[in-house]
Amino acid sequence: MKSIHHYKLIILILLLSVGICFDAHTQSVDSLLKQSDYYRTINPDSAVNFARQALARVDVKNQPETAARVYFSLGYAYYNRNDFELALEHFNKSLNLAELSNNLQLQALLHNRIGNVYQLKSYYNQAIDEYKKALDLNYKTGSKVEIARTLVNIGTVFSITGNFSIALQYMLDALEIFEQSGETEGIAWTSLSISRLFSRLEINERALQYAENALNHYHRLGNQTGITLAQTELANIYYHTGMHDKALDLLDKIIEENSRTRNIHAQAANYLLKGIIYFDKKLFEKSEHYLNLSLTLKQQVNDSIDMAKLNRYLGELELQKGNQAKGIGLLHAALSDAKRQKITTELRDIYLSLSNAERQKGNYMKAYQYFASYSALKDSVNASQIAKLEMQYDFEKREREQVLITRQREAMQQAKLERQRMATMLISIALVLSLALAVVVFRFYREKKKTNQILVLQNAEILRQKNEIENQKQEIEAQRDLAERQRDQIAEQQKQITDSIKYASRIQAAVLPRDQQISALLREHFVFYRPKNIVSGDFFWVTQLIDGRIAIAAADCTGHGVPGAFMSMLGITLLKELTSTQHFANAADILFRLRQLVIASLNQCNLDSESHDGMDMGILVVDPKTMVAHYAGAYFPLLIIRNSTMKAPLQQLTPTVSDGINLYEIKGDKMPIGFHIVEERAFTNHTFEILENDMYYLLSDGYSDQFGGPNNTKFMMVNLKRLLLEIHHLPLNNQHDILKEKFEEFKGNEKQVDDILIMGFRI
Repeated sequence: MKSIHHYKLIILILLLSVGICFDAHTQSVDSLLKQSDYYRTINPDSAVNFARQALARVDVKNQPETAARVYFSLGYAYYNRNDFELALEHFNKSLNLAELSNNLQLQALLHNRIGNVYQLKSYYNQAIDEYKKALDLNYKTGSKVEIARTLVNIGTVFSITGNFSIALQYMLDALEIFEQSGETEGIAWTSLSISRLFSRLEINERALQYAENALNHYHRLGNQTGITLAQTELANIYYHTGMHDKALDLLDKIIEENSRTRNIHAQAANYLLKGIIYFDKKLFEKSEHYLNLSLTLKQQVNDSIDMAKLNRYLGELELQKGNQAKGIGLLHAALSDAKRQKITTELRDIYLSLSNAERQKGNYMKAYQYFASYSALKDSVNASQIAKLEMQYDFEKREREQVLITRQREAMQQAKLERQRMATMLISIALVLSLALAVVVFRFYREKKKTNQILVLQNAEILRQKNEIENQKQEIEAQRDLAERQRDQIAEQQKQITDSIKYASRIQAAVLPRDQQISALLREHFVFYRPKNIVSGDFFWVTQLIDGRIAIAAADCTGHGVPGAFMSMLGITLLKELTSTQHFANAADILFRLRQLVIASLNQCNLDSESHDGMDMGILVVDPKTMVAHYAGAYFPLLIIRNSTMKAPLQQLTPTVSDGINLYEIKGDKMPIGFHIVEERAFTNHTFEILENDMYYLLSDGYSDQFGGPNNTKFMMVNLKRLLLEIHHLPLNNQHDILKEKFEEFKGNEKQVDDILIMGFRI
């Protein structure tokens, strides 16, 4: 009997198992995807299994949109399981299907997720490229919330790589969108990202403010993942403010939660912070234990984030134990990681550690060199600029609130005026009638007193004239004294203003590339640079891009003098940040991105905008290995002089010919770097081959627009081309002197009408 019951139990279990399997098999794809999404953060393995079941039920060929969603869900599950290669594989499959079905929203989401993977793998250039693709798609779909999410992603990468000003601008733009949309989770996430940025800059008070704001929002949402992330940032802030025990207590809770969710990346970061805290408390054995735990976990999931910091502390521990060779080796490994990832703050600390280590070994020259690098990086983090941007954001926010309050008051005032209008009309009629009666009475009274008043007035007039003559004498003397004082005051103010502008010119000259820098990149060159009013709206730039190519640029900003100088400083700053942090395929891409940054910096959004400033520019990008060049211009031309026996740089160009020498002009597009009435479009990129004896000129319109000569007319571009053809064969310093001499001769006694810039060079 017992055996029979035993068999019945087995049969019942088998039937239940079959029923469960049947139920799972009959589930819809949407139901399986919902379950995969539910388990993604709490049990990634289950999420992967549900997504695989959904994939087995989809006909990829006939259901591309559904298959795209399934591949995305499966890739997302792998992402949360830290299987980044599998995540990339499935995200890319989903992206191909989304492009086939023209699903722009899913394409944007996928580019963001692919960017997340690259960011975690420390491939920051690829991450930025993916985020920008996502941002372009989000602008096309008009999703403000997704635009804001992508702005935060871009800002996070710039923050990690030390571009703090750009990073904060992206994040503040995102925070404003989230607040306008009432998106609480977005506000929390952005606040947390801003807190991390301020932590990197060691602005702990601001970091604490934003971290607590993020934690409060996540608590209201009941988002445990967000709560853990905010608590992690708070632990980091407690450490930086010296509250080590409080940070350690909070880290124990965070590690328990991250262990439960199997978040290995987070656990590695938590153990790293514990190791650092114990190092600062001089408990070196505990520090080494937790640092090695962090290293083991990072190696397990191929996590390169914060490897520079981890190797630096491991190196410091070895130095503490007297293992100088091993310690310095780890510090050099940290230096390599920090340089590759462009983490400015970590580079600063590593240089200081290497300086101390070499000093202990007695290598004082190396110690000095490392300390010099440390000092340069220490001064490079401009925290005051970050604070200024944040204050500007707060001010604009308050200003918008004040505008709303003012509009409400105006509406209430308008209603009150409407109610008073009828009463005012009745009162006015009564007053008119009363006034008419008063006029009649007054006329009779005035005639009666007229004779007496004439006599009184005559006597009063004689006395008044006498007093007036005496007062005028005193007033003339007082005005003379006042005029002399004002003359002296104006002269002093003019001197102060002139001195300030002269000092500004030295600052402007300091940011322009020096002659030695240009000579290191170009075979020969000269720059004829002459501001109209001390400081200039024209500027030039020569630098080596991150891929080894050389970029030569010349620009003419809106206006001249002080306004033009402000625009030139903005242009130099944006151009420097673009060329030092990003990769561009050609010159037109640089101009296109620069125009976006100028429009964003000057808040140029439409024709009604108060700011229509910008700049004209020409930029030449040369690959010295292949001797192939790319040129793009915003109104600016590129002039090329080469022997007529050689082929033209571009087939469609018609040269100006003189004695067997051809001068070619590659014209720029007729649109500026800034807002333009024509819709935004890409600049034209011109590609051509560099020949050895070519002579190149980049120039603004200041020289050709100068008035002078016997008829007081413009110099004109045709005459400038003729002059360049006459002198192109001379040494470049002679060319500079001749251009200067001809300009002075032509200008004569006329005023200089604009800033002047002519760059001549051979490559």
